Amino acid sequence: MPTHGKTTLVGRREEVRAVSMALRQTGENARVLLLRGESGIGKTTVLEAADHLAARSGVLVLRVGLTPHGRTGLDSLAHQIGDLLVKVIEHDALPLVAAVRRAQVEASRDRRHLLPALLETQALVRHAALRQRVAVVLDDAHHVNEGDVGALGALLCGLRTDGVPVVVSGQLLPGGSGALHALAAAADRTVEVPPLTWEQTSTLAGRRLGLLAAPELVSAVRRGLGAWAGNPRAVLSTVGALWESDQLMVVDGHACPADPQLAVHLPIGHAVLDRTWCAAEGSALTNLGFLKEALALLARLTSVAETTVDDFLDLAPELGGSVPHIGRALDALVEHRMVTVTDEQRLACAVPALGTALQTSPARWYEARLHAQVVLNAQRRAGGTHGALDPRLCDHVLAAGAELPDSLSNDILLATVRRDHGGQRRRTAARACLALFHQLPADDADLPAILRGAIALMLDHGDATALLRLGNQLLPEADDFALRHREYLPDLASAWALAALHEQWLGNYVVAYDSPPARTAMRVPPAAALVALALRMRGLPPPPSSAGPLLDLPAQTRPTAVPLAEPPSLQIPAVAEMLLLTGTLGTRAEFNSGLSAVQSLRMDNGLPPLGDTEQLRGAAAFGDWATAFEAVLGDRCARFEDSPLRTYQSLVREYLTGSWDTALALARRVEMYSGGTGRGPLYDHSRSLAAEICRWQGDTARAAAWLAGAAAPHGRGPLASWARTGLQYDSGDAVGAWREGWREYRVLRAGGHLAGLERLLLRLAIYAVREGHDRAAREALGALEELHTCVDSTTTHVATLLARALVWDDVDSALAVHTLPAWQSDQMLSFMTSLWLARSTGEEKWLAEAWEWCERLSARRARQLLVDVAESLGLSLPRRRTSRSVFSAMELKVVQMVAGGRTNRQIAAVLARSEKSVETYLASVFDRTGCRSRLELATAWLDGGLARYVPH
Repeated sequence: MPTHGKTTLVGRREEVRAVSMALRQTGENARVLLLRGESGIGKTTVLEAADHLAARSGVLVLRVGLTPHGRTGLDSLAHQIGDLLVKVIEHDALPLVAAVRRAQVEASRDRRHLLPALLETQALVRHAALRQRVAVVLDDAHHVNEGDVGALGALLCGLRTDGVPVVVSGQLLPGGSGALHALAAAADRTVEVPPLTWEQTSTLAGRRLGLLAAPELVSAVRRGLGAWAGNPRAVLSTVGALWESDQLMVVDGHACPADPQLAVHLPIGHAVLDRTWCAAEGSALTNLGFLKEALALLARLTSVAETTVDDFLDLAPELGGSVPHIGRALDALVEHRMVTVTDEQRLACAVPALGTALQTSPARWYEARLHAQVVLNAQRRAGGTHGALDPRLCDHVLAAGAELPDSLSNDILLATVRRDHGGQRRRTAARACLALFHQLPADDADLPAILRGAIALMLDHGDATALLRLGNQLLPEADDFALRHREYLPDLASAWALAALHEQWLGNYVVAYDSPPARTAMRVPPAAALVALALRMRGLPPPPSSAGPLLDLPAQTRPTAVPLAEPPSLQIPAVAEMLLLTGTLGTRAEFNSGLSAVQSLRMDNGLPPLGDTEQLRGAAAFGDWATAFEAVLGDRCARFEDSPLRTYQSLVREYLTGSWDTALALARRVEMYSGGTGRGPLYDHSRSLAAEICRWQGDTARAAAWLAGAAAPHGRGPLASWARTGLQYDSGDAVGAWREGWREYRVLRAGGHLAGLERLLLRLAIYAVREGHDRAAREALGALEELHTCVDSTTTHVATLLARALVWDDVDSALAVHTLPAWQSDQMLSFMTSLWLARSTGEEKWLAEAWEWCERLSARRARQLLVDVAESLGLSLPRRRTSRSVFSAMELKVVQMVAGGRTNRQIAAVLARSEKSVETYLASVFDRTGCRSRLELATAWLDGGLARYVPH
């Protein structure tokens, strides 16, 4: 990995230009320039680069600085200037140097002689400027003693009068204090060194690592650095530490975090604090050691539970100080941007990475006892009433453990689960439910509702790991479970099976039907259907029949002592719905059987019939089970929002719509999850799509690297076989590609893998026709027609029509594809259809249409195919457009929703796209319209100024 080098110059071009220009403007144009910014922002690096440019122009730059240690007065400044000039001036100026030395000695004995020393220094610089262009740079000016600010200002003005430009650099202190604020009055111009932007942070991190920095890495670093997100020194330190601690992985040439929830730490945290305290010397900061300890404690407390200002101040006796003393320390931390306070008076570490670094130091106080004291203090402030306590205290209760009485803990936990658990409270409420479940007696009347609440909240939050843990613990004890609680075992078994299916597809969890929890789940029909689908998704045989139904459950009213969320059963697919989902992988008969059962179920419940079922089958062909479940369950679907499943859902949509750069970024994000190094089918599907994109972009080496991580194709389904066949063909092995592809088709067909198999067969037919192997082409077409007869889906229908067009040169079949709605949803399919029609008919309109699709795909190989067809027909391709004159349909929707006041997250949810895709659409719109912000865009739209961009 390369070293820092000049990486900190990222994003500092304008500042370097301004400083170097000021240094070169000697004589009558001399000015005093003030360069200011926070510690670590890159001021010194800017000065070094500007000094170098000025020196190349023949300017003698006298660079002096003040340090927080040793001599920090103006006599030190004069001493440094004398040392620098004595090396370059002529012998006739040595008496001036001697005069400066004498004045310094006198000034060190009596400050009344400081002004003469400065005057002698000014005369020495003026003498040097008679023979050569001279400029003075004063770095770290914030270390100047407050008593010397006036004299220093006089020196700067005097040098400017003598034609010597001066650049003063320093750190701004909070509250308008410090020498730099006072020196600003003497400056002719002030240049602010701003924090790095997101893009500049990405560039800096990439240079530090010698790799492209993935957006997830940049976001994690900036999120961890918080208030210091734009600080180059902090960014370099953090990124270097992540690399050295093996917390980064290289995926597709990008440095990515090995964990999407990466918590970064700042190795230079202690040094940064020391510099900050020294810069603030003379302010209200007194006990610096205690400030560090207080900041470390706050980082520990707030990382576990929400902590307010009152919570922290009331800990004063435990911390060994008074409330005013603790208050002053907190004020200092807030003033120096170490701690933030929200409108609700909640505290947070402003630089989480700094808090993480400080937490590695030994703790001075017993934290569990402090958490307990926070709860007790809150109870005292509430007048001793448990029910009036804020649910946020639940996390303090859990952290306090045995330090609190069980009665108080249980009361607060119960109060938490009785409250509304919307938004961020869901995880806290789920933890409270689990804690109560283990703490309350087995015969407690509230226990069943608490268990139901925990399951519902975990489903609502998509916490598959917690559901698996709970089910693995309780399901094996089903027969011994207290009769009162067994009413909720079906909910638990079904939720466990849904979580197991989710993790099975990722390869993080192996569902073994003979394991104790699975044996219990197999006795609950909805859970058994989920387990069967989980096994089938991995190509495993179906489980044997269950050992018998669960023991008869008591017909009693559910307890209402703890009114919690809706029953978990509402989020679990019914048996009929599972039959439909399983049928998407099988024949038309299986699918129709499941569909009929679902439609009957919906009719019985007064719901409208299920809509577009072909979308469901198309999603299953790509292994997009998030979309499949949503299509069947609708709003009832349990959403594992932060999971690879949802990321892969976005990846499939971006692939189909031709947003391939975004799709590749999503494929890299999938690899960052903990199961990415495993052999889960979802990861193989993701890698296959990424390889296919790289292959079409002409980068077979990248495509091969993606496929190297995929498992044996016939063990995971047709998608990997489809991608491998394409790569092998593009690598020059046409015969081997067809042979291996056909062998894998037979293996997959024999194993019952039907969903998605049409893509492999269509590819085999295309390659056979292209190579002139008529018999092989007819063989692939026959297999495809047989598959369509068996499956009879829209995707097999489209593939069969295209194969007929290719093999029999049947234009009518291709035109039939062109009229199908499914043709528009897959841009690569649309391109291939238009390209074949252009080659077959020789009509220019089809060539133009293929060009339109090719422009959206940005695929090098697709463009080459298009050029070849155009040359064979003697037609000219349209000129490549730098930008479209009108909005695309998706861009138009984005603009309309921005004008309607929706956020990127809301737009992404409505359009079923990732937020990154929405940002890409907006960037294109901004570039075309010239609008610089969402407000300008909304205003222009509402005023009618964007009418010319709307397609007719």
